[in-house]
Amino acid sequence: MTFVKVIIAYLLYFLLAAALFLVVLFPDQAVTAYLDARLAAFDPSLSLLAETIRPTLPPGIKMTGVDLIRANVRLARFDDARMSPDLATLLQAKKQVRLEARLAGGSLNGLAVLTGTEPGGPLQAQADLFEIHLDQLEAIKANTRFSLSGSLNGRITHDGSRASEGGGTTNGSLAVSELHITLKAPYFGIGEIVMVQTNAEFSVSGGNLRLKSLAFDGPMLEGKITGTIDLRNPIEQSRLNLTGNAKPKPELIARLQETIPQGAVNTRTLGTRGLTFRVRGSIDSPDVSMR
Repeated sequence: MTFVKVIIAYLLYFLLAAALFLVVLFPDQAVTAYLDARLAAFDPSLSLLAETIRPTLPPGIKMTGVDLIRANVRLARFDDARMSPDLATLLQAKKQVRLEARLAGGSLNGLAVLTGTEPGGPLQAQADLFEIHLDQLEAIKANTRFSLSGSLNGRITHDGSRASEGGGTTNGSLAVSELHITLKAPYFGIGEIVMVQTNAEFSVSGGNLRLKSLAFDGPMLEGKITGTIDLRNPIEQSRLNLTGNAKPKPELIARLQETIPQGAVNTRTLGTRGLTFRVRGSIDSPDVSMR
């Protein structure tokens, strides 16, 4: 009996020692390097920086204070994130990893399917976004022309299994409720536009973003935008090729009549035909024409 107790005591000692070394000597730099390599396969300018990276039980990795960085600019900060492998797939060719994270007052739940062990190997992933507060995203807060607020929900999927498509294809379906667009400098006397509901459908492939539909509806304005964006680095230099139509509602028409020069726009047909417009140029310097 004493021999059994000694054996159990040694087993417990080794288990505790292994757990201690796993936590204290956990290879957080190696984990960060692997994640950076995965991001680089998707976009070479993306990287992650975490305050802490620790193993967790059930088996997985937990990170806190995670910054998503693009070209040395912080796009978003995750309060914490947890990645855990699907143990049933560890010995299979395609391994599944689940992701849970807290971001901008909301949450993100995702699933990634990895093929092979190389960081640049094919990746398939999907992520569901819940109640993300736009005004808490660093990428939006950094804008000097306007600010956004509202609640973002939706799903983003990525299929990197086709190497011929330049890193794969990403598709998204997003919805923002109670979108507030506040202009830093009022335009024609208008400083804020409110959209009750805004929905976007898009795809990204080979450095080109195709905006299938951006539909918006609010008490002052409704409309739809489609087109493409040729993505460049830095993002502000991306080239725009968009068309759309916007129909002002009575409240906005009344305000426009007070600020737009007489005869510049036929306010009688604004509410029925709306304004058809084209957007060219770059994100940093857009060129808008109307007809």
